[in-house]
Amino acid sequence: MQQKLIYLMLTTFSILLPIFGLIAAGFIARKTGVLGPTAASELNRYVVWLALPALLFDIMAHSHWQALFKPAFIYVYLLGTGVIFVFILLWRLNQGSHLADASVDGVAAAYSNTGYVGFPLLFLVFGSSSQVPTTIASIIVVCILFSIAIMLIETGLQAEKALHHRMKHVFSAVFRNPLVVSPIAGVLVAASGLTLPNSIETFLHLLSDSASPCALVSLGLFLASNVNQADSVDMRAKQIAWVLTFTKLIAQPLLVAVLALWVFDMNNTLAMMAILLAALPTGTGPFMLAEYYQRDAFITAQTIMLSTLISLVTLTILLNLM
Repeated sequence: MQQKLIYLMLTTFSILLPIFGLIAAGFIARKTGVLGPTAASELNRYVVWLALPALLFDIMAHSHWQALFKPAFIYVYLLGTGVIFVFILLWRLNQGSHLADASVDGVAAAYSNTGYVGFPLLFLVFGSSSQVPTTIASIIVVCILFSIAIMLIETGLQAEKALHHRMKHVFSAVFRNPLVVSPIAGVLVAASGLTLPNSIETFLHLLSDSASPCALVSLGLFLASNVNQADSVDMRAKQIAWVLTFTKLIAQPLLVAVLALWVFDMNNTLAMMAILLAALPTGTGPFMLAEYYQRDAFITAQTIMLSTLISLVTLTILLNLM
């Protein structure tokens, strides 16, 4: 049993290690002056405007929708994500947080790192059968959760305007946002049955492959620029980061487990996949939103770091239980 636990922990660590490495690369690059004080924001803008839209378009344009139609899994993961997001959103609003900040925190508590951790970890445990459920989870968090959060953030930022001006601006801003437009465009391409030329496919793959690495380096740059601030940050902000981390690693997988095992009729293997996906650490998505909309990204950055570190233990325990 002890050898099995050690093996699971080492396996999980080997999957998480590249994440720590990329964050450390950004941290060191900023601390040594290789990259300047605006590098985090500029690199994040590259991710939001170029790399991530290419990734979202590519996912949606190449999704085989008949294979992705797994109603029970979709309901379970969508509910597990949505309930956590709404709970944290209302909790933060009740604390007096701005709607934009509360929305970012809600995403941080519900956004699983399916790209960097989910695909390799589930493939290791379940084999190729995990690809479709992981893709569904990715679409839910990266497309649906992102779109809802962007609408709420834009609504919060326009709160002082008259209602008709506010709604006009919100819808205009949302449908000019590349993170909303790109997956919609991908769905249209998939529905039309068009085959993209190889040159465009290569272009999209080159851009999309850089999304996660650049976002993680940007996170490291941000942490390095704010490492001195961390000591003076309000203790309440650190406590919120711990609450979001607990919610992501414990509350969300428990909720998904209840839905998958007792509420919906799911086969055991698919239920285990849903629970494991819900138990993944927070991805870089909420940090991108915070930086893009120039909100305070400290809580989000701390949540990503804490959840990634602690997930080494929680994922090992969960894998052993499975």
